[in-house]
Amino acid sequence: MRPFLLAIATLSLAWGSAMTSADAPKDCLLEGTVQRSDSANTAQDVSVKFHSVGKYSDEANCRVRRGEKMEFKLPADPRLQNAEPGSPVQYRYQSDGTGNSSTELVSIGA
Repeated sequence: MRPFLLAIATLSLAWGSAMTSADAPKDCLLEGTVQRSDSANTAQDVSVKFHSVGKYSDEANCRVRRGEKMEFKLPADPRLQNAEPGSPVQYRYQSDGTGNSSTELVSIGA
């Protein structure tokens, strides 16, 4: 089993916001791109730069507050490890409002 990647995301959205996981329950779709360091040889050298967040579905609650941070772990996934730099990714982020959250890779690539 590969280690989890830790993503501390201050989402660089066009309107400069981020979100926190310890408020109301959330069900969000996070979109970003795969980033690699110049010497990407291990799982730690692969990251995701998030650029947008929205509701996962029409009925989902995903409120975003200006200036807050969101911390979560990206589950290890060979699709992410094998992705080309710049590949688009989508993650589903769910929290129950008490600090418990989960993140799941929904799609990767074009």
